[in-house]
Amino acid sequence: MSTVALREAGRVRPSIDEIAQALGRPEILSAEVIDTGQNNHVLEAGDLIIRIPRHDGARRDLLRETKTLAALSGRLPLPIPDSCVLTLASGIVATHTKLPGTPLLDLAGIDNAARQQLASALADFLGALHELPLDTLGVPDEADDPLTEWRSLFSDVDGKVLALLPAGIATAIRGNFERFLSAGGEQRAQAIIQGDFGTGNILVDHGRASGVIDFAGCAIGDPAYDLASLSAGLGEDFLALMRPYYPGIAAMQERIEFYRSTFPLLDVLFGLDHGDDGPLNAGLQTLRRV
Repeated sequence: MSTVALREAGRVRPSIDEIAQALGRPEILSAEVIDTGQNNHVLEAGDLIIRIPRHDGARRDLLRETKTLAALSGRLPLPIPDSCVLTLASGIVATHTKLPGTPLLDLAGIDNAARQQLASALADFLGALHELPLDTLGVPDEADDPLTEWRSLFSDVDGKVLALLPAGIATAIRGNFERFLSAGGEQRAQAIIQGDFGTGNILVDHGRASGVIDFAGCAIGDPAYDLASLSAGLGEDFLALMRPYYPGIAAMQERIEFYRSTFPLLDVLFGLDHGDDGPLNAGLQTLRRV
């Protein structure tokens, strides 16, 4: 991998050699691939994290995320990356100094007292983020119709995904969207949300929250979406632990459940749009179990 450019979908991505030379850091030649997600290849070279976008959408997200992280710097109670973008002849990469800790994948090995402390820390983080002024990100503070993106998602799901599922499951999914959309969004709280507050993007060090990464999805949206992402990984019992520190979770419950139900649909759509069988099959398998 140190001498070959990354190739995907017929396009050349920056090579490890090119990145190492541009940064003047030869140790990058022995960087370890720590993740190959839907959007980025992620490499670790000592104290440096390198993300190489896998497609044009991911490239746009990295550029946008760098600006977002700069706007949020110093405003949140947990560390976030100090990302910068490097423009090379063959594309862009984003780098940031490695934050302490490892991704929180589940609650195994974390005792009840530590879970309570973790719930408090994550509630404080989301509370601080969700209370920031909407113009913090440098976008107009007049939020668009909050249901626009969900109508668009429903259209994509209806046109691309439901035909791949048994009729009963497709009918149930269609009904969930129709109920959500008919409820209206005019009174729904709008806030700056992290956008992918899943367990893989929360870092812990000895059971304590030590940082949050991946702000590519950070935008103005419904704070219930962040809680849905968290509960998808850690479960409803963990959300119950957060309730004393984040008032309003109970009132968001229906929206949390709806948003969580869309995650496998997004996996299927990604797989279809990018010709990636991994998320496509994983999403379909999850939907067929519902």
